[in-house]
Amino acid sequence: MANQTFELTREQQQILLQGLRFVRSSVELDVQDYSEAIAADRKARYAQIGELEEIVNSAPISEAASV
Repeated sequence: MANQTFELTREQQQILLQGLRFVRSSVELDVQDYSEAIAADRKARYAQIGELEEIVNSAPISEAASV
């Protein structure tokens, strides 16, 4: 995967973070019978979501986003 740099407005950043919280909640609320494989998958998904949150939080904030 290629690395890309992007700038966000504060509003865009908040929208993305809200979406990631929704995704995290959907992982939490996914009802499945417990198994170690499911627990490991859920943990991996949480880690991926956390990485995305870090990327969004560290993106430069601009007054007006350039598209």
